[in-house]
Amino acid sequence: MADGLLQYVGSQIKMFRKIQKLTIDDLAKIINKSKSTVSKYESGEISIDIVTLYEIANALNINVTSLMDYEGNEETEKNEAEENLFWQADHLYLYHQDNKKIYRSYMQLRKDENRKKTTATLYYKVSDMDDLKSSECVYQGYMNQHDNILDFYLKNCLYGSESVLINFFVPMKKTATLAGLMVGLQGVTLRPACVKVVLSKTQLSSEGQEKFLQLSRESLKRLKDEHMFIIDDL
Repeated sequence: MADGLLQYVGSQIKMFRKIQKLTIDDLAKIINKSKSTVSKYESGEISIDIVTLYEIANALNINVTSLMDYEGNEETEKNEAEENLFWQADHLYLYHQDNKKIYRSYMQLRKDENRKKTTATLYYKVSDMDDLKSSECVYQGYMNQHDNILDFYLKNCLYGSESVLINFFVPMKKTATLAGLMVGLQGVTLRPACVKVVLSKTQLSSEGQEKFLQLSRESLKRLKDEHMFIIDDL
């Protein structure tokens, strides 16, 4: 397990370093280590002391838990009630549509016992779900839940000035998917925008993605009549 953990932490450092557009030499200078040492950190050849790990996380503008959320081969036992709660999951899938193309994103959740919160890392627009490094960018922040409300407050790891808010209403009935809204800046124009998103416990088929992301006539009519965009239940 130790070797696997070192390799995982190293791969996370490498991924977030590239997201920040830093070279190994850049990161080495920031944390006052040699280029060779940082290279060995990333390859998992040597262990990293806790102080250095926090320094690396600060340099990469991320929460240190994003470097240590290693699951290994252990299975977590959950009862049926817990499995039905979205906020008890360790990962979720997020879908949204831009023009006629549907994009997939991966949401990773981890408990932060020190702050009594759940950290959320969104790998945005992932082209290959088996390789999260294929994401277009990464957002990080926290998840909040209260009764029937589920919110995500996330900030772009590369551009700290950009943040997104994702809201969901959680119905009382058991469901594996939720429909909600993601509010942020439109990528090209940087103008405020919102899109319908679907959050799912499992990966959706192409047909399922199209079905759940479809906008209802009621939603469009309400937007036209009341200037209010409200997402209906699935």
